[in-house]
Amino acid sequence: MKKLLVFALAGLALFACKKSDSGKDPQPTGDVTIALDKDRASVKVGETVTITATVTPAGTAVTWVSSNTAIATVANGVVTGVAEGNAIITATAGDKSARCIVNVTKDGASGDVPVMKGSKVWPIILDGTTADALGNKMGFDFRPDDINKFFYIWDGDQQTYAAGSASGKNFYQTASGDGAFTSLVVTDKGWAGGGYCMTSKNGENPNPELFAAMKDLAEAILANPNDYYFHIAIKATDNYSHCFYFFGNEGTKFVLGSNAVYSGPILSDFTRDGSWAEFDLPMSNYAAAMEQVVTDAKYDGMNLFVVLSEGVQGAQLNLDAVYFYKK
Repeated sequence: MKKLLVFALAGLALFACKKSDSGKDPQPTGDVTIALDKDRASVKVGETVTITATVTPAGTAVTWVSSNTAIATVANGVVTGVAEGNAIITATAGDKSARCIVNVTKDGASGDVPVMKGSKVWPIILDGTTADALGNKMGFDFRPDDINKFFYIWDGDQQTYAAGSASGKNFYQTASGDGAFTSLVVTDKGWAGGGYCMTSKNGENPNPELFAAMKDLAEAILANPNDYYFHIAIKATDNYSHCFYFFGNEGTKFVLGSNAVYSGPILSDFTRDGSWAEFDLPMSNYAAAMEQVVTDAKYDGMNLFVVLSEGVQGAQLNLDAVYFYKK
């Protein structure tokens, strides 16, 4: 089974907490909580958007920091667009922080950006900027790192996918071009498949932490399936279909496209104009399959997420924002 890491994770920004205007650190009493009224926002260059923080205990001082003041500045929650791009705005109260990604657009450009879903997120494919902005919403991070979390191309040494050439912005519009999202092209083997296999290279030195994280997530989903969803975004300009399943269980198969490939039921087709289409799958639809996953308890080497493309050479598979989330 040949390994191909299909995207690199963006570096995570570090933020420093500033002192209050009085020069003294805030001294809240009791447990501090902070929440923002939005985790995504957009603003045009030269204009402002306001982010509101709700803090307990009331009166706790809040400091605001922009990850990139060349893109956006912030003062008391009022964000000013400086130049086209993205910046993470962090609000801090005591030892707690909350974040919002701000997309700054040129005058006249659309500022609409998709909204990140969920009170808790377990990412498989997700850009680094959006992942960093999750803060305490981040569950276990399943994204490949080429150390102990891998994406494998199936069929031994015969490569069924080649790396594609990413075009346009990623789903959450934080980056564009190669590396911004997962882009694959089917080769000439007559089929194409790959797995986000939670095991170490060549099966050596398995990581119990990964297996425990999959077990915990599977059991949480099974215990309250109505609270959990699977999110996936896909785009293409061709007409081929793709089959997916998760937790190594083919009972969770679904197809995005018009052909029922690999014995998977068609969930939906999507527009083939190169724009992103997103889907939210209620995990309650897969309760029986998840019960089998938990019963079998074979997490060592399990493919957490499997991709199977129609076996026509040149077929595109462009994916982003693949994650489990709790509503």
